[in-house]
Formats: sequence, structure tokens, C-alpha cells
Amino acid sequence: MLKKLAIRNFALIEKLELEPGPGLNVFTGETGAGKSIIISALGFLLGERAGSDVVRPGAAMAEVCGEFSREGLKSEILEQYPGEDLTLPKEGKNGPGGGSFTVKRQTDANGRTKAFINGRPVPLSRVSALGAVLVDFHGQNEHQSLLKTEVQRALLDRYGNLEKQADAVSEAYAKTQTLRGRLEAVALSENERGRLLDLYRFQLKEIEEAALKPGQEEELEALYPRLKNAEKLYTLSSAAYELAAGADGAAKTNLEKALEKLKTLGGLDASAPELAARLESALIELNDIAEELYKYSQSLDTDPARLDACLSRLEKISSLKKKYGPDENAVLARADELRGKIAELENLDMDRAEAQKAFEKSEALLLKLARALHSARGAAAVKLSAGAKREAADLGFKEFRFEAAVEAEEEKISSFGIDSVEYLFSANPGYPLRPLRYTASGGEMSRVMLALKTVLAAADRIGTLVFDEVDTGVGAVTGRLVGQKLRRLSSEKQIFCITHLPQVAAFAEKHFIVEKTSLKNFAAVSARELSGNEKTAEIAGMLGGKQKSSAQALKHAAELLEESSQKSDKTDFLGRWE
Repeated sequence: MLKKLAIRNFALIEKLELEPGPGLNVFTGETGAGKSIIISALGFLLGERAGSDVVRPGAAMAEVCGEFSREGLKSEILEQYPGEDLTLPKEGKNGPGGGSFTVKRQTDANGRTKAFINGRPVPLSRVSALGAVLVDFHGQNEHQSLLKTEVQRALLDRYGNLEKQADAVSEAYAKTQTLRGRLEAVALSENERGRLLDLYRFQLKEIEEAALKPGQEEELEALYPRLKNAEKLYTLSSAAYELAAGADGAAKTNLEKALEKLKTLGGLDASAPELAARLESALIELNDIAEELYKYSQSLDTDPARLDACLSRLEKISSLKKKYGPDENAVLARADELRGKIAELENLDMDRAEAQKAFEKSEALLLKLARALHSARGAAAVKLSAGAKREAADLGFKEFRFEAAVEAEEEKISSFGIDSVEYLFSANPGYPLRPLRYTASGGEMSRVMLALKTVLAAADRIGTLVFDEVDTGVGAVTGRLVGQKLRRLSSEKQIFCITHLPQVAAFAEKHFIVEKTSLKNFAAVSARELSGNEKTAEIAGMLGGKQKSSAQALKHAAELLEESSQKSDKTDFLGRWE
């Protein structure tokens, strides 16, 4: 669970520190106060993408740091995320805070981001993978994602502990596809194989004979104008040399005469030697320039054949780029690809019968695994449907029917198996079950999501759940049922919930008020935990609007808090009254 959260210069937050509790943590405040910014900061911490606009105006860097409990982070959880080393570095015996660890992420105004675990720099991908086992986010986007059949299938697999089975099907499918391609290659007619070999060999020969080198085109493009203008360059540089130091080197002659005069003058005036030294230095520089001019004029290649060769080479490179890639590196990469294709066609050591046998064996195994996965999904779907119905019964549905339908289509086998998974739903008597994406309203989607998350919680090892506006579209009576469900769920999970309903907020074990003020000519978001009386006043305000401090609103709020406390104590995790 999250023990501490520190936010610096993130969006409208200049400085904010929170210490959430292990149960239901509720965030309330006026519309636009910035409640969702806190959730966004937590998402940013755990790897969600964010641009430079999250940095507070005037600040150099945004930073979010969280301290998490190690409890529950066992090896079987980390093994769900292969490919990332999620072993948490320790400091001392138990790491910082004795059984806890820290995650920190920073980003600057240019969008450069850094991530740390226990103060040690780590790739952002590692923090993202770790975040996936720490916190599960549910907001309006997640409600929408629940409408996608691929998400519904993934949730079903997660609920039924079927990820390894699904991975085995995916691996078998990939192997079968590879063998299918191999079989197709073997099945090519000799004429077709010969045609392809001739084509690939011709293309490879064309590239190899060009003897390309990375950067060669750039060098030739720099050389071309020098070769093209070689005659003019030679004429100009030679003329400059003659004027400076050649047979007609008037400049050098005049400087030498001037130097003799200054040396004579030096015997008559003490200031003259300095001028003579400067002139002598200029004469040395002139001699150096003249020598460089001579070397330059002699280095110019005025041979037309050299110019033709350069132009021809550039045209050849251009031709290869049109055929094989945008630059020399791409053309060379195409050559490597051609060598592989040629080797595959030349070295097919498996005849058609052997290829057919291997493909059929792999295909049979794939179908066997897919059928087993289908059976397991069907069993999990029955349990998920029953659990969702049970949990939804406490959420104000007059009639709730739900089914996780799993249909097998062997002719459409894919990396996900042979199943199409669709969540079917009906909340009205007399109406048939239809796909969730066609039937559920916004308020119903929020409650369906909550019911499913409650069912999934028993099988899900993630310790912290975040619900952003889970009560969207529901009224006071249903909101109270949502609050009860969240409180029961919080007996197993740490819950963060943004709500606008007092009936939900009344069930909070920790209640935070989020406020927006003006600070240093900038809007600033702050949050603080409410005490007993403050919580009552906030609930009263949510109930009565401007009548926040009225005796009637405060009495109503106190009654609501008292009733919520009593009902929470009498309810077990599965949502059944004792």
C-alpha cells in the first residue's frame, strides 16, 4: 500500500504531502479544485506518460515521491511481469523505513524524465512494470476501456488465473505461424525458387559492387562543387599567389622596402622599432599565406575525368537509394536482408513431407491448448458472472443480469486462442442480454466496473485501487450503496476515491479536502486530512451547498456519518448483511 505521497511543482501543486491510510481514502472538494491532479501525480509517479506541461509555471522540475509498504510484494507477484527485473534494492536490513521502499520520478521543462527506486536511478520501464503490481487505476477512461472485448477477455483471464495458459497458446500460435511460413517456402515450385534466387542475387550483387560506405554520399557532395569549379579556383588562387609573393609580388616587395625604412628610422626614434617589429611579423604572415595559396592551387584537380567519376558515383548512390532505402545504412541493411533470404532458399534442408508433418504437429498442439483455454475460460466466466450478479445486487439495480459469454470459433484461431469474449448486460426487466457497450449508461458503467473490481479483488494481488469519479451518474440512494461497497472492498484493499457525493464520502476512513487558492499570482492546489468536526462540516456542505453551517445540515451530516459507521461494521467483504 501507499504510505506517503510527496508532490512538488506538479501542475497546480507547488508542495503537497499526504499520508493515506490502509482503508478507504476519500478526496472531496469543489468542482475544478484539482482533485484529479493528485491522482494524475500518482499515475505519473508509477510510469504514466506526461509532457513538460506538468511542470508548474516558474519551476525547473516537477517531482513526485511515494513510499510503499513491502508487505504483499512477494515473488509470485513479480513473476507475473517477466522481462523486467523487479527485485527491489534494499538499504540495510529491511530497506528505508523498515519494510518499505521509495519510488521517485522527476521531469523537467524540456520533458526529460528520471526515475528512482530507493534513491537509485532505474529505467522508467522498470517503474512502470512495478507500478502495475502496486496500484490499479479506474477512472472514466477505464470505464470506456471496459467496453472493448479485448479488455473483457484480459479481465476474465486475470480473474481465472489463466495468464500462463493464455501465454502458452500465444507461444504455440507464433511457432505454428513460423512453421506455416517454412512450409510455404518448401512448397515453392523449383521455378519460383529459382526466380526468387535470381532476383535476390542480382539485387545483392548490385549493392555489393557499389561498395557503399556510410557517409560517402555526404563526402562526395562536398567534393563535387570543388571539382566542378576547379579551373576558376586555380585561376583565382594562382593570381592571389603571384600578387602576394610570385614574380609580380608587389605586396611582398613593398613590405620589404618599408621594413628597411623603419629599421633605419629606429636609429633616430625610440618608438620606431615597435612598428618595425609589427611590420616584420606581417611580412612573415604574408609569406605563410603565399605558401598556403601555392599549395592550394597545386592541390586542385582540374582533370575532367575526376569530375565525371564523382558525378557518376553520386548518381549510382542515388539510384540505389531509390531502390533499397533512404540512405547508405538502409541500403546496406537491405543487403543483409537479401543474404538471409538467399541463405534460406539455398539451404532448405527440410523436404515438403517433413515440413508438413512439423506444421501439423504444431497446429494440433495449438488447437489442443486453445480448447483447454476455452474450457477454463468458460468455467471462469460462470464464476465471474455469478460474482458480478452478487456484488451488483448491493448497488441499486432493480434487476441486474450479467453474463461473461465465451464463444469458440476454431476457424478463427489467433494468438488469443479460439475464443471471442463479450460481457452481456441488462438492467431492465423483460429486456434481453445485450453487449455491455450497447446498453450501459454512464452511471451503470460505474457500478458495473465497481462490481467487477470487487469480484476481481479476491484474485487480484494488487494492493491499492484508485477510483476517480466512480459514482458518476448516480444519485443519493445509489451513491450510498456505492459507498458501502467501497468500504467493504477497503477491508481487503487500500482505496483512493474521488467523489462528489456525501453518501460516498461518509464511509471514508480518511477524508481529504482538496482546495484551490491563489498563491504568488498562480493558482495553487492543496489538500489536507479532515478531523472529526471538519469532516462533519464538509459532509454538511456537500449535502446542503451554501447551507454548510446550518444546524439542520450539520445534524444530517452527523447522522449520515454515524449510520455509515454502523453499517460498515456490520458488513462483511462479500457484501452480505449479517
